[in-house]
Amino acid sequence: MPLIQSSDLILGCLAAFLCGSIPFGLLLVKLAGKGDVRQHGSGNIGATNVSRVGGRGLGVITLLLDIAKGFLPVFLARRADLPADMLAALALCATAGHIFTPWLRFKGGKGVATALGAALAFRAVAVLPSLGIFILLVAAFRYVSLGSIAGALMLPVSMGWPHESVHGAEVLGLRLQVSLREQDPWQATFLWVLIAVLVVAKHHENITRLLRGTESPLWGGKGGGSRG
Repeated sequence: MPLIQSSDLILGCLAAFLCGSIPFGLLLVKLAGKGDVRQHGSGNIGATNVSRVGGRGLGVITLLLDIAKGFLPVFLARRADLPADMLAALALCATAGHIFTPWLRFKGGKGVATALGAALAFRAVAVLPSLGIFILLVAAFRYVSLGSIAGALMLPVSMGWPHESVHGAEVLGLRLQVSLREQDPWQATFLWVLIAVLVVAKHHENITRLLRGTESPLWGGKGGGSRG
C-alpha cells in the first residue's frame, strides 16, 4: 500500500472537488437553448429538473455525467491502490463539489448521482442495498426524494459492512488468489456517513413537503408543484 503524504491528499481532494463541481445540468440546458435551468421548476441543476426543462434526453445525459464526475476520481485513486479512507475522502469531496459548486456561488445540486458514482467506483456491490431501497420506495410511493433520502441513509451501512477482498499470495512458489473477509477502517465509514448527511440535508425542503403531503410524485398527480 503506497504511503500517502498530506500534500497528495490535499491535491487529490481538491481535484475531486473540482471534478464534482462541474455543473453539467446548467451547461447542457444552456447549450440546448433552453435558458437557465435554475429559473425553472425546483431551481436545481440535477437530472430531475433538467428533464423537466430540457426533456428526458438531456436529463439522462446529465444523470450519466453527474455519476461520472463522482466515479472518475475514486476510480483513478483505486487503480493507484490507495487505501479505503483516502477513497472515501475523494468521494466526499466530489459530492461536496456538486452540492457546493464554486461556479454557482456554492449553490449546486443535491449530490445523489455524484455520490452514487463515487460509491460505484469504491465498491459497486455495496451500492445494491441503496439502489434496492430507492427502487422499492419510488415504485411504492412515487417520490424520488423519499427514495433518494432512504438510499443515502443506507449507503454508509452497506459500505461499512464486512466484505470479501481478493489478494494475491505466493504459496510454494505458486501465485494464488486468496479471498479474505475484511472491514474498512472506521474513518472510511465515517466519511460515508458525512456524505449521507450532506445528501439528506440538501433534501430538507423535500422532507418538509413530504411531511406536509405536498411533495410532487414522479408520475404526476396531486402535490406541491414540480419540485425535486
